[in-house]
Amino acid sequence: MKVSGPPASPPDYPVEVERADLEPYRRTDSGIDYVHSFDSGRAGAHVMVNALTHGNELCGMVVVKRLLDAGVRPRAGRLTLSFANVAAYDRFGPDTLDARFADRDFNRLWRDDWIDADTQSIEAARARQMRPVVAGVDRMLDLHSTWHALAPFFVLAALPRTRALADELAVPARQLFLPEAWHDGPHLIDYGAFRAPAGSAAALIAECGQHFAQRSVDQAWRTAIRFLQVTGVIDADRATALCPGLAPAQSIERIEIVQPVIAATDHLRLTGSYAGFTRYAQGELAALDGAQPVLAPFDGAVLLAPRPNPKAGQQAFSWGRDLPA
Repeated sequence: MKVSGPPASPPDYPVEVERADLEPYRRTDSGIDYVHSFDSGRAGAHVMVNALTHGNELCGMVVVKRLLDAGVRPRAGRLTLSFANVAAYDRFGPDTLDARFADRDFNRLWRDDWIDADTQSIEAARARQMRPVVAGVDRMLDLHSTWHALAPFFVLAALPRTRALADELAVPARQLFLPEAWHDGPHLIDYGAFRAPAGSAAALIAECGQHFAQRSVDQAWRTAIRFLQVTGVIDADRATALCPGLAPAQSIERIEIVQPVIAATDHLRLTGSYAGFTRYAQGELAALDGAQPVLAPFDGAVLLAPRPNPKAGQQAFSWGRDLPA
């Protein structure tokens, strides 16, 4: 067994992004609170930029608010700008930095039967409100951030049309492909037509950096403007005016999620960086789960998306492998 080092405690991060009052954005023409939808009156795709799938992921909130304040409207088709789980966001504060959701994870329930069966949670009620709009979206960008300071990346289904959209955006340039099955439940970007093998709709998660970092806001803004340009919502001149110097990357890194690592105890700690995307040789020690070693299952195994302080039964991180270009 190769050993990388002793287990490390997860780092703490400063809060650089201020919480905003979203009450002025509650009322909308769509009739759904915090879901703003603008129809150009011309034929075209329905494009959506969504924020606050999780209540403590602030970069998307800032970006959607900025797009609304800037009066961005579609040249063709329809544009929807939404704040999803505002109930969770309302719980966010200096003592509740982990306020991801109110009752259950809004990003792990996107199956119609699950949504309809749950008559208790705030998140399922919100999903029922948003579902009619989401079901009609052709291109979605769901803006997220990560607890640890990971480099930005897209999360996407392994479908040619979705990969093609991420390739064209190339802001950010790293792509993380979801498996066919989920440990915790289906994401918003897995809903309905987004995952249909023969469909045309496509959806991406953009993980823009650490939850509370200003650089995550900057990354989310670049990604959103690039997305609106590529989908035809705005033209190149408007994109340049909103985000000068915006340019796609010239090379793309692709990684597929292979298997989750589920914590057996409440005391799983990594032996390497909490920034993720660390590569390990087969048998190399990546973490200690209590006293039990967690070893890399194959050569070139990539440690993905480490969770802060996972509890027994929760996904602590995933193993992935590099995909060829």
